[in-house]
Amino acid sequence: MSIQKTKIPKVAIVGRANVGKSTLWNRLSETSQAIVSKIPNTTRDRNSTNCIWRGGMIEIIDTGGMDTDSRDAIEKGIITQAELAIKEADLVLFLVDVKSGLLPQDRTLAERTKKLNKHVILVANKADKFGDVGESMGKELWKLKIGEPVTIAASNGRGVGDLLDLVYEDLEKRNKKPVDPLVNLSLKIVLMGRPNVGKSSLTNAILQHERSIVSPIAHTTREPLDTNFLWQDKPVTLIDTAGMRKRARISSRIEHEAITRNREALYRADVAVLILDATEDPHKQDKTLAGLLKDANRGLIIVVNKWDLIKNKDTNSTKKYEANIRDALPFLDWAPIIFTSAVKNQRVNDIIKTAFTIQEERHRVITDNAMDKFLKKLIAKQSPKAQSGNKAPFVYSAVQTHTDPPRFSIIIRGKEIKLQEAWLRYFAKQIRAKFGFVGCPVIVKTEFDSTPIATPKGHQRRKKPIGRKGFRY
Repeated sequence: MSIQKTKIPKVAIVGRANVGKSTLWNRLSETSQAIVSKIPNTTRDRNSTNCIWRGGMIEIIDTGGMDTDSRDAIEKGIITQAELAIKEADLVLFLVDVKSGLLPQDRTLAERTKKLNKHVILVANKADKFGDVGESMGKELWKLKIGEPVTIAASNGRGVGDLLDLVYEDLEKRNKKPVDPLVNLSLKIVLMGRPNVGKSSLTNAILQHERSIVSPIAHTTREPLDTNFLWQDKPVTLIDTAGMRKRARISSRIEHEAITRNREALYRADVAVLILDATEDPHKQDKTLAGLLKDANRGLIIVVNKWDLIKNKDTNSTKKYEANIRDALPFLDWAPIIFTSAVKNQRVNDIIKTAFTIQEERHRVITDNAMDKFLKKLIAKQSPKAQSGNKAPFVYSAVQTHTDPPRFSIIIRGKEIKLQEAWLRYFAKQIRAKFGFVGCPVIVKTEFDSTPIATPKGHQRRKKPIGRKGFRY
């Protein structure tokens, strides 16, 4: 698989801890995706999202505080990720806090930043009022030798528009023109699973570089991490998420917020990837998470990671494990299963390839004529039955009403009669057998039509349905 960089200009936000980098990142992206707290190193990995201004789109990158002590793998990873963001960026915003004043760390980090990237704008944050940057502070800022500071207050938006104007002007002067947001719509793929099933390792393996900090410490990743890239010239956004645990086991506010953001990431994704650990049978938490993904109506792939750790494998090993998964998660029998090893880089490319296939399936359209023929054969094979009573329902027609995900309406003539859910599941299963829809939830609903049967002069116009109920399969 060929991974390519996007043509979207990158702008990195850097500085020491608690100068307001994530607050500015949230303000520019018009989201609350980044977790903001007074705890140092709340942000660990570099986090990317898009910013649209003046009709053009850029990519903005949030980073962790670069003044960490580098005492453990996570802190070392924070510095590594921040430095990678600076090197890859087309422009860097170096933030300082005017309320706390310049610290020795600011001067050290400013020198390091200038060595890694010569295109830097100095941003004086937390200037809630025009008088917050005094004469002495102004002189100190000039000593950083980055240029004239731009004063903003990210928390309330003061000066942020002026900052964006400067950013866009700088990029355009250097032929780094922001792109058209409508042309660059990407396929969004979210990776989800319990802690330490290998989400971040898979992210790094897919992207072929160290994008996320990998550590045996649970919940190393704290917030959804977006990465934009091109796959065969098609834009993709890969979203790494924090490990999902039971809320009863979560004690810290940061982890609570991380789980909330995971759910938000799921609902903005096109395809979700449920990652399981090959060395363990599916846990209760895996089943709970699988139910969450199913109810979100996204495309779905089940990935069994760490397959390299399974000893004495033979030709039947995958079949046995797949049967185990199907038994544990029978409501996801339509989701394809991929066995991977992030460490050995085995079959990780199949995740992106399958996601594109699923996205095409989500937009598949079945004609009314094809649905009529399908319904006649289906009823001849197994006629529908009512949920209660002896009266058989008169199924008038079945039509596809939506795509992404595919939705079908079964229209029943006469007064409201509920169909057996077993027959509705049978309908959805036969739809898949006939038309595909691999990796897609198929939503089936019933409509009730009280219009009299057509007269010889022609069909009368059908009245508005008097009842609807949807089922997911």
